[in-house]
Amino acid sequence: MPVVAEDPHRQYSMPQHQPQGPPGVRVSHLFPDPPLVGTSEAGSPRRFPPAAPAGTETTTVAFKPGEIIAWIGDQPIQAGDLLPMVEQTLAPYLEKMPADALESEKHAIDEQRRKLLEQALKSAIDTKLLYLDFLRTIPADKRKELLPNITARAENAFYEEELPKALEKAKVASARELEAELRQYGSSLAAQKRSFVERVLAQSMLGQKVDYQPEVTHMEMVDYWHENETEFDRPAKAQWEKLTARFDQFPTKEEAWVAVGNMGNEVLRGAPFAAVARRHSQGVDADDGGYHDWTTIGSLASDVLDQAIFRLPIGQLSERVEDERGFHIVRVIERDNGGPVPFLDAQGEIQQKLRKQKVRKQVNDYVARLRKEIHVWTIFDQES
Repeated sequence: MPVVAEDPHRQYSMPQHQPQGPPGVRVSHLFPDPPLVGTSEAGSPRRFPPAAPAGTETTTVAFKPGEIIAWIGDQPIQAGDLLPMVEQTLAPYLEKMPADALESEKHAIDEQRRKLLEQALKSAIDTKLLYLDFLRTIPADKRKELLPNITARAENAFYEEELPKALEKAKVASARELEAELRQYGSSLAAQKRSFVERVLAQSMLGQKVDYQPEVTHMEMVDYWHENETEFDRPAKAQWEKLTARFDQFPTKEEAWVAVGNMGNEVLRGAPFAAVARRHSQGVDADDGGYHDWTTIGSLASDVLDQAIFRLPIGQLSERVEDERGFHIVRVIERDNGGPVPFLDAQGEIQQKLRKQKVRKQVNDYVARLRKEIHVWTIFDQES
C-alpha cells in the first residue's frame, strides 16, 4: 500500500478495502559459534609423547573431567581444565530451553559442548606453548627458586581481580561455593589460578616478541580502502515517530482503523504528535510520545514500517500502515540516506584494522614456530 500521504490537508477515512501486510519472520540460532581465539595451524610432523593416551575413542561426545585431551611438550591439558568455561558458555542457552527439549536435543547439545571444548582447547594450547617458551628463559637449575617470586604478582591479581569476576559469572557468593562448582567439572580454584598465571606469563612473552604498534603506511591504508570499499558503506538511518492502534485492543479491524485515523486527524488539526501518542497510541513507544531514535534500514521486525520510514517524505504523515500487530501512522523527523564513508573519515578505522592484522600475523607466526619446536598432540587430531 502507498505510504506517502496524498493531500496534507486530507482527513483519514474508512477505505473500501484494507490491504494485508506480510507477517515478519525472525530466525535465531540456538547456539551461536563463539569467536575462535586460536592461531593458524603449522604444517609440521607430530609425534606422540610417551604418556599420550593410545587408542582413544575420539568420536565420543562426552569427556571425563580427568581425561587428558592434549599434550603440549611434557604438560597435559585435561578436559576439566576447560569444562567450566564450556558450561558457562552453554548455560544461558540451556536455561531458556524447556525441560522436554533438553532431553530431545541431548545429542545436539552434547555435540555443541564437544565443539566448544575443541575451540577452547585451541586457545589453551597457544597459551601453554607461550608459557613453556617463557619457562625456557629461566635456567632450569634456577627455576624452582625463581618461579614463585615471578608468579607472585599474577597470583595476587588472580585473587584481587579475576576471582571476583569468576564469582559473579558463576552467580555464587563465596570462593567455597565456586570451588564446589568447579569440582563438578574436575577443576578447582587452584587449577584456575594456575591457568590464569600461565596466561599472564604467556602474555608477557608476547610483549617481548610482538610489536603492538607496527607501522601502517598511507599507501597500505589507501589499498585497503580500494579493496574493501563496501565495508565502509554507511547504512541509511532515520529518526521517526509512530501512532498505533493494535488489533488485540479492538473488537474488529475496522474499529482499529478508525481509531488510528482519529489520532492522525488530531495531528493534522495541529495537536503535538507526542501528546497524541501519549494519550491514545497503543504501541510500546507510547510513553515516549511514539518517538524512535536513529533506526538503521532493515533493522525493524515489521517490514512495512521499515519501508515506510525510508520512503516517506520527511515531516509528512503517512497513510495508515498495516502489519500483523495493528495499524500505524508514522512520520519521519530526520533521515540520513547513508552511502560510502569518505576515505579521510575512514582512515583511523582502517589504520586500526591493519595494525590488528599485523599484530595477529606476528602472534600467529610466533606460535607457529613454537609448534615446530614443541610437540603438540590433541584428542581431536585423528578427526582431522
